[in-house]
Amino acid sequence: MGQFSPQKDLQIILKRYLAGHASAEEIRFIEEYYKLLGEKADEISEADQNTDLELQTFKAIQAELTAQKRPRIISFDKYASAAAILILISAGWYFFLNKKVTKATIPLAKVKNLDVLPGTNKATLTLANGSQIVLDDQTPENISDTHGVKISKTKDGQLVYTVVNQGELSNAAAYNTIHTPKGGQYQVILPDGSKVWLNAASSLKYPEVFSGKQRSVTLTGEGYFEVAKDKSKPFYVQTQYQKIEVLGTHFNINAYMDDHTIKTTLLEGLVKVSNLKSSKILKPGEQAIAGLENNALINISSDVDTNDETAWKNGLFQFNDAELKNILNQLERWYNINIDYSTVPNKRYNGMVPRKSKLSEVLKMLEKTGNIKFELLEGRQLKVISDHK
Repeated sequence: MGQFSPQKDLQIILKRYLAGHASAEEIRFIEEYYKLLGEKADEISEADQNTDLELQTFKAIQAELTAQKRPRIISFDKYASAAAILILISAGWYFFLNKKVTKATIPLAKVKNLDVLPGTNKATLTLANGSQIVLDDQTPENISDTHGVKISKTKDGQLVYTVVNQGELSNAAAYNTIHTPKGGQYQVILPDGSKVWLNAASSLKYPEVFSGKQRSVTLTGEGYFEVAKDKSKPFYVQTQYQKIEVLGTHFNINAYMDDHTIKTTLLEGLVKVSNLKSSKILKPGEQAIAGLENNALINISSDVDTNDETAWKNGLFQFNDAELKNILNQLERWYNINIDYSTVPNKRYNGMVPRKSKLSEVLKMLEKTGNIKFELLEGRQLKVISDHK
């Protein structure tokens, strides 16, 4: 089948299948996937089926096909809809190694003793007076009303700053910090209207109101920014080793210390990335990459898939020739587990899977595509066992 592009080629294959033009290998691939879906349905309880993302999508599409009296192309005992396969895989339910697809590419059966739930919208807000507020489903909507700014929380995981008294703003010199733990994420809407999405194990320090000649925040970990335009008041993001200057734009910063590099990916607008050694201007579709030192040179890459870099913000894990260690770093942060990296083999993966998946589903995919095993021990310790047979 040659080289394989995760999103585009799978959809092309499935469209060929629907049109009756798929090759024998492509037909085997699709039918094996549906066989695995049927096996998954048999293994889980009716209650779990009612909350399972795949099966709910599957049943919804099947019901639509039945209502429209469309012909079914393949038929297994319980479920049969090639269109459903197209929807599910296009939505990201696949994983493969070294760009090769086999009938074992998409194993979705449960893994015993490996059920760890995914992360949720949760964080801790530290106010200027040092008091801390846990942000979760139980937190009241109204949090604070000081310095002319109202701080509130929405039900869908947003912390919102709203200016309610312009007369008090000149006195505002208060800084807040929002911190997401492992297994958490959160969104902040700043007083100027800028939006920031924080990934797991990240923090953002910012003033309750931008009262000076510039807007400045400090980031650790990973954040996606949609900065409100204000040419008279430039926006700055400070990380431990870099400073990003913004006029109004959409961009992602990955500054996790355990990833050993800082990556700034620009989707829209213009940013300037600087450290003590160099300074670079980014254009949309480019990425600035540098090591974690003040004297590290900043390199610009135009060979970057912005969808890969921002997939987390859209509820996905998405990998393009990604090292297994990098994948495990993301799983460790999102599922709040601890991983022994001493036995992690040098493998690369391509694929996509929703972040709503249970850990067991993600690990099973990795196991079936790479001669590798995982064992979850007490204390949420994940052991990696490489199979060299």
